[in-house]
Amino acid sequence: MNFSLLVRIIPGVLTVIVVLILFYMGVVNIRGVEGGAYGMLAFFLIIFAITSFIIAKKALKQVKYDL
Repeated sequence: MNFSLLVRIIPGVLTVIVVLILFYMGVVNIRGVEGGAYGMLAFFLIIFAITSFIIAKKALKQVKYDL
């Protein structure tokens, strides 16, 4: 589908927001092993967000070449 760049990066932006909230909760509100679990979850989610940004940029470049 030919969506705009804004629509393509929405999953990445929402994931980054969730990562920031989870990391804050893990460090400030919950300490110890449970806080570490929140940190690990945030780490894997940020990897997903970076991957989705890269995919969105590649798809946008490919659409420009197709036109």
